[in-house]
Amino acid sequence: MLIKTKHFLTMLVVAGISAAALPSHAATTYVAGDLLLGFRATGNTGSTSNLIVDLGLATGYRDATSNIASVVDIGSLLISTYGSDWATRSDLSWGIVGARTNSTISAAVGGDPARTDYLSAAQTTISPGTQQSTAWVVSGQGRTDTTADILGLGVAYAAAPGTNSSILNSTDAGSWSTNNSGSDSFRLGGTIEGNFANGASGTALDLYRVLNTNTGANPTGTVGVGSYEGTFTISSAGVVGFAAAEAVPEPSRAILAAIGLGGLLLRRRRSVKA
Repeated sequence: MLIKTKHFLTMLVVAGISAAALPSHAATTYVAGDLLLGFRATGNTGSTSNLIVDLGLATGYRDATSNIASVVDIGSLLISTYGSDWATRSDLSWGIVGARTNSTISAAVGGDPARTDYLSAAQTTISPGTQQSTAWVVSGQGRTDTTADILGLGVAYAAAPGTNSSILNSTDAGSWSTNNSGSDSFRLGGTIEGNFANGASGTALDLYRVLNTNTGANPTGTVGVGSYEGTFTISSAGVVGFAAAEAVPEPSRAILAAIGLGGLLLRRRRSVKA
């Protein structure tokens, strides 16, 4: 079952405060540049179905400066597609991709030039907000092929009938499963996926941005080499979260107490001098 769920991010750039949980399951239209979160099962319940969730524009995560505790809640969708034990299934995988247009004559949009790809990689040690995987390195032809495959997935997703949900067989052209064969994802020669063998708390996905050119790019980077943008997590209840790479840390109670005490002492000294 291919679920079409769009989430528009409203980034709250407030030091020390995570963004509040935002509405889920908004039925909207996929556009190039959106991140697509995909699930596939290689056996048992849901093996013929792919669950795809539209997480909104990749640039919203690229530019995030605070963590997002709840990007979207898809617990009920995961249960209905893969069963109540989805969070402990070693045969269930998840990953994230996104891409701008594959036309090199297109202007950059939101600081992402044509063939800018977003690719996930499973963390080897779970530490959201800290890079714990190897950055993707993609050749010139590889960037062309991978972008075409990601946009093909987007076409299949957008063409699926229905508003909030649609059924798409995992063997159909452009499906998540056909783009993730064994350990090869989107012709990258490696996998973008993690699995739930160690439970939901035992898997997290680092997000990388891979530029095809620096013309029009903002921020710029090393062409073909992924830059770490943050980490996606998912709870056993199906709540997807995002830990930004450049999140402003929340002040600890000790620091806040010290600041408050310092202010009181300063006021006292001024009173004595007066």
